[in-house]
Amino acid sequence: MLTPLQYFFNGTLITDAGEIRDGAVVVRQGRIEEAGARGAPPPGAEAIDAGGGYIAPGFVDLHIHGGGGGDFMDATGDDLERVFRFHASHGTTALCPSTCAAPLGEILASLDQINAYRSRGARFGRALGAHIEGPYLNLSKKGCHLPEQVRDPDQAEWRTLLEAGPVSAMTLAPELPGAQPLIEALRRNGSNASAGHSEALYHEVEEAIGWGVNHVTHLFCAMSSAMYNRWRMQPFLPRAAGLLEAALLDDRLTSEVISDGKHLSREMLLVAFRLMGYDRLAIITDAMRGAGMPDGEYAFGPRNGLIAVVRNGEARVPDGTALASSCFGMNQMVRVFHELTGCPLWQAVRMGSLTPARILGVSDQLGSLAKGKQADILLLDGQLDVKATYVAGVQVQ
Repeated sequence: MLTPLQYFFNGTLITDAGEIRDGAVVVRQGRIEEAGARGAPPPGAEAIDAGGGYIAPGFVDLHIHGGGGGDFMDATGDDLERVFRFHASHGTTALCPSTCAAPLGEILASLDQINAYRSRGARFGRALGAHIEGPYLNLSKKGCHLPEQVRDPDQAEWRTLLEAGPVSAMTLAPELPGAQPLIEALRRNGSNASAGHSEALYHEVEEAIGWGVNHVTHLFCAMSSAMYNRWRMQPFLPRAAGLLEAALLDDRLTSEVISDGKHLSREMLLVAFRLMGYDRLAIITDAMRGAGMPDGEYAFGPRNGLIAVVRNGEARVPDGTALASSCFGMNQMVRVFHELTGCPLWQAVRMGSLTPARILGVSDQLGSLAKGKQADILLLDGQLDVKATYVAGVQVQ
């Protein structure tokens, strides 16, 4: 239940530009009224003690499939709430539920349940628009998506998906036949067109940016690069760059990283961070249903999806040759990124909060401890473990 006036104190504020030791946040009716150096609490305010840890903005996850045993493709209310509860316990207060390559009817059923959850409010976190990952992927870069469900864009099909929305983003391979009208439709719809699971060469990415591509899905993963792309089939031509190099070099593109220390090494994270910075690069979980679960076998996407083997916090396809999403929550991703790259903590937190909010076009409401924004607030200890999660000033249980 919302308390009209709240006073968060006795913690270091993590802002979008640094840290404020011994800071405080005043929340009125679920919105931030003041954030800064600690002062006297307003009369009648509920005092919320951060215990000497951190007071941080709630995390915003652009790309997330599941967790706690559930997946958004399960398309049931209980499974959706299971995913939200798990990720709220890791500090995520807003997210884009992600689908996968599947029959149209299964994706639509997932969208129906996402909309049903949205209609019930944000009890366990905010459901932003869906992220449709696939089915319009390059088969050679399918990752853990079912190969029989990977296909070229079909206009009647993707129009149905956009109408069923809201769709915040769609991941697709821009080199596929029929990709241009889809990308242009996403731009008109106000949705991010994200290049991913792609064999696109650099010049094809540049052309697709003109159509509306503005984001790149899970940097380094399932994408073309100068070291491995379709150039290998064209001898006597200079080695061509791919989607990876376009993401790193073209300032019109934003991207995202899975910073669990298993997908990408320290050096790869540093390359991304130094070339893109905290304004263009977001931290995501890309978590699957095995996140937070014991070691075992778990389906990626729907329960009849590809089986992944989870062991020691890592999900792999059965033959062990590829990773199958992640098993980490957002606070863990932010902690690993901070530790591996050595970047200031506030920058790592910003990459998991304000940067994704800006990419989604919701930074006027979410992503930082700024006056007037929604009071999506985390209390973290010194190791970034989550002590409490608040959505619009209401603690998530």
